[in-house]
Amino acid sequence: MTSEPKVAIVGAGPVGGILGAHLAHAGHYVVLCDIQKPHLDAIKDRGLSITGTSEMTAQCGRVACGVSELSNFPAVDTIIVATKASVLPRLIPDIAKLARPGMRFVSCQNGLDTEEFLADAFGPDNVLRIVVNYAGSQMGDANIYMAFFTPPNYIGALTVEGEPLARQLAGMMSQAGLDTHFTPDIKRYEWEKVILNAGLSAMCALTRKPMKDMMDFEQTEFLSEELMREGIEVAQASGVMLDEGFFDHAVQYLKKAGYHRTSMHQDILRRLPTEIDWLNGRIVERGRALGLKTPYNYTITALIKGLEMKSGSPEEH
Repeated sequence: MTSEPKVAIVGAGPVGGILGAHLAHAGHYVVLCDIQKPHLDAIKDRGLSITGTSEMTAQCGRVACGVSELSNFPAVDTIIVATKASVLPRLIPDIAKLARPGMRFVSCQNGLDTEEFLADAFGPDNVLRIVVNYAGSQMGDANIYMAFFTPPNYIGALTVEGEPLARQLAGMMSQAGLDTHFTPDIKRYEWEKVILNAGLSAMCALTRKPMKDMMDFEQTEFLSEELMREGIEVAQASGVMLDEGFFDHAVQYLKKAGYHRTSMHQDILRRLPTEIDWLNGRIVERGRALGLKTPYNYTITALIKGLEMKSGSPEEH
């Protein structure tokens, strides 16, 4: 693929919206796809506003309400999936209806192994992975707050066939203001992001507190550190080479995150399914397969799943 890719971003929430706004603002071909029709209508009418760490209003006239509407944009040759990981398995059949030779698929999601689902459906030569190091919140229709960005982002391909596109997308994202590096070792950065999320996301959801509060309180900081230590042990046992100083870096990273409410915290408040199975749950699953105990991650996974469970009590109805 030598010409500039024409991108559709499935999921116009904080991750996909921030990415789409930056690419569109820089003049690249972008279609924003979501199921929130009022959000898309507002974006089409007045542009997508990004505030916080980055400030811009991007004109995004190409929108699709649902994956099926992407058929209205036959120029699209690269589909970036930026939805919640929990949505991915049921999204793939809809995306498959659009697939054609030469089309590439990119996972830009939280969680471990999301790209493997795409690879199973579309072949590993056609799949890439982006790990973003920014976060935000949707503040209403056509308005996303970017809470922080700790550059760079990383992008890689599952096979050498996808590396030219990965390098191209890294250049586009960097030129658009989202510093992004190509890496031949994307799994390492995927694990690092999972470990960071596992360290704090679920705990914030359980306590309904922002990240800074959890890292300022001795007992919850200790719990965060133990969750990450287990993740590091499982990653290394899986053959992933993390930097020697990654643990200290991870603690400092979380301490600098400020008063951001994690996506899992927001999901629980909105009574939406969380990504716990793709984060702490994946650490538990991998640990079990390797004969490693992960009691902290097991406990916090069970507590989040308890919150997600619909109660039979009449008081809940």
